[in-house]
Amino acid sequence: MIKTIRLALEYNTYCVWLYDEDGFVIDNDNPPELADDEELTNAFMAVSDLYDSFFIDNDKEFRYVGCPDEETRETLKSLIDHAVEILTIKINGKYTIQNDIDLNF
Repeated sequence: MIKTIRLALEYNTYCVWLYDEDGFVIDNDNPPELADDEELTNAFMAVSDLYDSFFIDNDKEFRYVGCPDEETRETLKSLIDHAVEILTIKINGKYTIQNDIDLNF
């Protein structure tokens, strides 16, 4: 049984992590009952896509270049807040949400 949903930003990865009651990662996806939820998936993909734009990844190099400006940071914060709100409503207290998304970059 999944007990915790952890939210974390990592390059080129969906930011929803499912953990069992012992703290082990089960999957990097929506909870099973929301696996096909397009609204939730689209909300978190918007977060991941914007975060991924903070990196250069091509044949010659891979590196973190950072958030370009305060407006982009605020956009990311708004996208995160929106996605977390959708998740919170849809799980309706069934899981603990651990939000480890740090906007201090």
